[in-house]
Amino acid sequence: MEQNNLMNMLNFVADQTMALTKENSVLGEPVEKDGVTVIPVSKLTVGFAGGGADVVDAGKKKRRHPAGGGAQVSMTPMSFVVISGGEAQVLNISAPANASKNDIINTVVDAVKDFMNKKKEQQAD
Repeated sequence: MEQNNLMNMLNFVADQTMALTKENSVLGEPVEKDGVTVIPVSKLTVGFAGGGADVVDAGKKKRRHPAGGGAQVSMTPMSFVVISGGEAQVLNISAPANASKNDIINTVVDAVKDFMNKKKEQQAD
């Protein structure tokens, strides 16, 4: 019975961890601004641990089976897929830890605009 409780608890932690790591975690929701679509791409790191013991209390003639488990999920922005003017490109940008989502998107949109302007200038020459 107590082994079933341990397995149920570990299965619950594993199921909840997997629910957090769906495909939308890696490829974020597309954001459009000024005709540029930005799709964030993140690295997902998942850690999972669990364990238990078989403890015998000789004085009370009882056995106990304490158990525990846990998981950690972290997401780190790695790059962005940028779609502009019918072309797609991947931009690798390191964002500061305190940057907001809007700050990052504005930085990406500005970088794409600069890139597209330089590309147009090169084609005009």
